[in-house]
Amino acid sequence: MPAAPALAPTPARADGAAAALARLLGPPAPAEVGPLVTPADVGGAAAFQDLVHRGALVALWGDVAAPAGVPVTATLRALAVRDLVPRGTVLAGAAAAWVLCGSPAPRVLDVVYPSGRHRPAPRSGRAPRQASVLHDETVLVAGVLVTAVVRTALDVATRLETGPALAVLRRLRSACDLDVRAAARSLELRHRWPERPRARHVLSLLAAEDDPV
Repeated sequence: MPAAPALAPTPARADGAAAALARLLGPPAPAEVGPLVTPADVGGAAAFQDLVHRGALVALWGDVAAPAGVPVTATLRALAVRDLVPRGTVLAGAAAAWVLCGSPAPRVLDVVYPSGRHRPAPRSGRAPRQASVLHDETVLVAGVLVTAVVRTALDVATRLETGPALAVLRRLRSACDLDVRAAARSLELRHRWPERPRARHVLSLLAAEDDPV
């Protein structure tokens, strides 16, 4: 029996074959860039730093950045450091203020762990310390427990030098609606707060800015 004649390729088939061939022979498609970018996403540390220098990337924390034009929010900042804040610990102090309101990022993350829990393993970029933080003094941001505004203000007023503390507290007041008097009252209700006089002094300086003589 004679073989059936071969079917001529239809235009649709020809177009599909051409597209497939083009995909095979053409350059690979660029990798999809998400809201967070690391050196591994852009070909290494040198390329990463070059993109930051040129303004194509905005540095967030360490070797984590965001593409220029992506709004840098509390969620994005928390995501940038999520791997450095173990479950059961709380991001506090200047690091919490940075996440919450975008104050300058500290050099190391203040990571608080409760009594009875093992101290987090040493890791570059974080400084674990033991302290009590009540559940209602925290907020969850992108899976990271962060001290709420008033508790953050107390830690900042206690642990930072006066000038840097005031700069961070002003940012908390303007961007996160910190109630300075509420923070001062909260401080006086804490019977075992370390360095209470220092924190009281810093908060009084901030309150005086609201009520100049």
